[in-house]
Formats: sequence, C-alpha cells, structure tokens
Amino acid sequence: MDAAGLYRGPLEDFVARRSALVRELRSTDREAADAVGKLRKPPAGVWAIDQVVAETPAHIAELLAAGADAREAQGNVAAGTASREDLRIATGRLRDAVEAAARAAVDVLAGAGHTATEDTTRRIRSTLQAAATGGAADRQALWIGTLDRDLDVAGFGGVGEPEDDPSDLAAVLAPLRRRSESTTRQSAPAPAAAGSKGLERRQAERDQAKLHTAAERAREAADAKRHQADRLSDEARTAADEATIAEHAADAAEEAARAARAAIRRSR
Repeated sequence: MDAAGLYRGPLEDFVARRSALVRELRSTDREAADAVGKLRKPPAGVWAIDQVVAETPAHIAELLAAGADAREAQGNVAAGTASREDLRIATGRLRDAVEAAARAAVDVLAGAGHTATEDTTRRIRSTLQAAATGGAADRQALWIGTLDRDLDVAGFGGVGEPEDDPSDLAAVLAPLRRRSESTTRQSAPAPAAAGSKGLERRQAERDQAKLHTAAERAREAADAKRHQADRLSDEARTAADEATIAEHAADAAEEAARAARAAIRRSR
C-alpha cells in the first residue's frame, strides 16, 4: 500500500489502513512512516471526491480542464487579450463541471450510507472549485484522489503561477482545453460566407475527435487506478490477516506468561 491507497476504500476503515501502512513502513523508512502517521482522515464529503477520482475520472478531468481554461480566461481579460464574454463562457463551463462532479460525489456518499446534508453538498462544491482553480498542489491532489480537507474558494489563485501540471495530467487535459473565442478570432482568418458551414462542420468533427481522445485517456487512467485499487485491496486484506495471526500469537504468549507467573507463585 502507498499513501494514495489510504484514500481508497470505506471511510470508516481509513485509520486501520493508515496504521497498517505505518507498520509496513516502520522497518524500512521511519521518516516516511512518521509522515504517513500524520495524514489526516478526510471529512466525508472530501472522501467522496477522492472516490469519484477512482470511479469516474472523466468528471475530474473535465473539471480540471474547465478550471485551467477559467484561470487562463481570467488572466487574458486582465491582460486585455480576451473579452468578458470569454470569461463568462469559461466560468459557466467550470460551474457545470463542478455540478457534475458534485453530483457524483453525493451519489458516492449515498451509496456508502452517508447522509449528504445541504452543508456537506455546499462544501463539496466549494472544495471541487477551489482545487480545480487553485495551486498546482491542490490540482494534483484532486487528480490523484488524495484530498484530505475541505477547501475554500479564493478567486482564481492559480492565475500567473509558474507551476505547470505534471506531464501525464497535462496530456489528459490538453484535448479538453478550449481556446477563447477572442483568441480564435485574432488568430484565424475570417471564413468566406459560402464556406462557413463546411468550416463549422470540420471544427465540430475536430472537437468530437478531441473529446474521444480525452475519453480514451481518462478511461486508461481509470483502468490503471482500478488495478492499483484492486492490488491495494488485496494487500490490505493480507496485512489484516497477518495482523490477526500476530494478535493471536501475542494473546497466546501473554496467556503463557501469566500461567508461568502463576506456577512460580505456587511453587514458593
């Protein structure tokens, strides 16, 4: 099991998974074991977001792409290279992506027997938007499913930041990114009226191909994470079995020690 594996599986078993990982690391990397021991159990809503990452990564990929486009649009408006309409479109897409991912998280909560209160749902939305539009660390935690706390939206904090997304995440998001209308108008020549329908059709075909590529990459990421989750689940079950055997051995040793002490007392 690794640190990411802590955030997979039932919420009520998080502490047990963390303890198992600490024991696993203690003999080989005490510093890492200490760091894992300090990892926080996420609130229910954040735990649900982490499960969405594993179960339906396409929701998170769309959200991160929308967040990147919204940050870019905000920066372009500030620089005078995009219009307010571009920003309105980008933030509308971000809002839709947040809602889709939030609904998936609420479904996870319901499926696990947790109540999604109005406040919990609100905090899920806030955390999703804050992670998607925040710094690189929050974006990466959202993508790999290791968020451990609620986040608050503080505007487009990522505008102008020098940190890029990791190459594997950037590759998934690239076909989902959308150029602003202003940028398209500035860089592309105006089509002839007679050929505009053909250009629109070709653009629609290109957009469809991009979405198909993004879906394939998201599915590949989902399959990889599912394989990892299955492996971690097997390892967790093995560790639990070994812990049970060790506990039984400890109980037997303690019982033998008590019997020995009693025998010594009787012999005096």
